[in-house]
Amino acid sequence: MAKTLTLAIFVTTILAALHQTTVAQELHVVGDSLGWIVPPGGPIAYSTWASLQTFSVGDILMFNFTTGQQDVAMVTKEAYDACNSTNPILLQTTGPVNITLPSAGLYYFIGTMDTHCFLGQKLTVDVTGTSGPATSPAAPPPPPMVPVATPPRAPVTYVVGDELGWIVPPGGPIAYSTWAAGKTFFVGDTLVFNFQNGTQDVAEVTKAAYDSCDTTTPATVLTTSPAKITLTTSGDYFFTSTYSRHCFLGQKLAITVMASTTSGPTPPPRTPVPAPPRAPVTYVVGDKLGWLVPPGGPIAYSAWAYDKTFFVGDTLVFNFTNGTQDVAEVTQAAFDSCNTATPTTILTTSPAKITLTTAGSYFFTSTYPRHCFLGQKLAINVTATSSSPPGSIAETPNAYSPTAGGPLSSASSSAAPSTTAISLFCVTFLSIVTTFLL
Repeated sequence: MAKTLTLAIFVTTILAALHQTTVAQELHVVGDSLGWIVPPGGPIAYSTWASLQTFSVGDILMFNFTTGQQDVAMVTKEAYDACNSTNPILLQTTGPVNITLPSAGLYYFIGTMDTHCFLGQKLTVDVTGTSGPATSPAAPPPPPMVPVATPPRAPVTYVVGDELGWIVPPGGPIAYSTWAAGKTFFVGDTLVFNFQNGTQDVAEVTKAAYDSCDTTTPATVLTTSPAKITLTTSGDYFFTSTYSRHCFLGQKLAITVMASTTSGPTPPPRTPVPAPPRAPVTYVVGDKLGWLVPPGGPIAYSAWAYDKTFFVGDTLVFNFTNGTQDVAEVTQAAFDSCNTATPTTILTTSPAKITLTTAGSYFFTSTYPRHCFLGQKLAINVTATSSSPPGSIAETPNAYSPTAGGPLSSASSSAAPSTTAISLFCVTFLSIVTTFLL
């Protein structure tokens, strides 16, 4: 009897340990290689980083910063919105800092030094639930939800970019695509573009003109702020500035408008007009930034490539100072690990021009020491010729994301146990139990 009871306790303890082993905690290094600093381009750097993560209960946030130059505080939403750091929930001043996410919900973090929060050192994290298996018997499924009809809403006025306004945005076009990402636009809504008269304007253009930043024949141009545009029909709308290079630098917005939520006949949707095949385009990598170790890490070049469509026949131009930079085409594995020992191609004279001859993924970096780790790397996806049927994609999908690769990416993968390790543990456990019973 005693032996049986002891065995039961032993088995329970081992199974509990095995369950703990299978619960994976993920380590999220805030900002990846950027670290926890006042980010170039404002808070969009950390909101973009967070949008690419999935946070679960038990996960850990690592804030990497230099002690004495930065700190991190967990605050309420009200304090986060106002950048008020007088009564933080938690304040840590010695880097690096690890903070475990104990429960589902929203968490808010800021830097409390000087005007760091106002300059963009702030992060919102949405924790969705547990990362491990359920520890209690499954509850009966809830009864199916009966859909409730949503009452029609009144037309909404959207201020494009909110407080940013309508300008050449820091960080490129990702600023306006991020602004539009969480919104639903309906027929009858109004867009308001706030800008300084004489320095900006807003033009509605076709998709082809939007993609190529061709503002020679816009459908509409408004030059006086605030410029108000009412969305009268459903379909896709494309806006940019006609000022020199403003579109190339990111002052462009694309939205999709749904049918009206109010009663009455629905206006006919816009009929898309297929764009004619375009001529090959020459892209200057990074535009005015050029090809260098970018401030803020690899987000600079991923943001530059974000809204561009690269076709076979297009050309990339890398502008850099001879003797201080170069450009190498590498494999994805070399790109992810920043291994530049055996590049496919290397060019050392500026301007370096590379024509995209085949569809698929291309990976570029610099071979100078630590330049790749510091963010001088670019990944793009090239599709077949621009005369391909609508909806065609590249032969090889672009697997790169700003969170992939780099010296810190291995932290999250090491937190989860391997299937092989668990299998070996189970075999060992059964051997122990057999021996015990004998």
